[in-house]
Amino acid sequence: MFRSRFLRVLFSVTVMVFLFDSCTSFYTAKPVPLTLPSRLKTRSTVSGSEIQVGVNPYNTPHLIHSLYGRNGLWRKHILPLQISLESDDPRPAVFLIHSAYIISDGQYYPAISPNAVYDIAWQAKHPYIVVKETLYYTGLILFTVVTLGLGSVIWVLPTPFTQPSPQDSPFGRDLNYKSYTKDVKLQDGSLRGGFLYFALPKKDMQLKDAHLVLHFSQNHEKKPGTIERTVTIPLTPGLHINNNVLKDWVNGFLQ
Repeated sequence: MFRSRFLRVLFSVTVMVFLFDSCTSFYTAKPVPLTLPSRLKTRSTVSGSEIQVGVNPYNTPHLIHSLYGRNGLWRKHILPLQISLESDDPRPAVFLIHSAYIISDGQYYPAISPNAVYDIAWQAKHPYIVVKETLYYTGLILFTVVTLGLGSVIWVLPTPFTQPSPQDSPFGRDLNYKSYTKDVKLQDGSLRGGFLYFALPKKDMQLKDAHLVLHFSQNHEKKPGTIERTVTIPLTPGLHINNNVLKDWVNGFLQ
């Protein structure tokens, strides 16, 4: 009787651990509409061209969670910026994404790749990974000993708690799908949109007095070759910093 009760309890604990892991891993990608630069509050024109740039910063917990869920972006201070580009210029141009950066409080923060974002966010999303892994293997070993004998513990089973690659994760793939992953070619009449990601200190997530710097390469109008163009865009602050330290800490752990 004791053995039967023990097996039922052990089975229940093991199932709960698996359910807990599967629930925290569920992710659904959400579509993002492309807004014309002229309709965005934060926008600018690239000097010397007819290229319009619009910026939509996701720099509050609500905005980040509404798009990417609670997957660690806010907790690790990852700033997603949606960049809209519209060209009415007859001269072709290229948006150089690897030259983008944010200036905040005198410091320069370059855009980071979606894969880097995934690595950073995964660490924040799974701070309890050691506890989950310990519970899982404790239950697995006890279950194996009771049902199959001590000799069966030598089985080497893959752990469900190791970090998957971005391509194997719905969240990782979504970060890539939504982002600018390579330089963008702009032709007359083109409209393009995508995200750039920046890792910032928490105090700079508010974007107070921050500026976004973007670079473009455009064909000369009357001679061969290209000319480099730069646009600097003041970013709109987001009033989201929580003055309640305890509440901010608890929310940060969950986010």
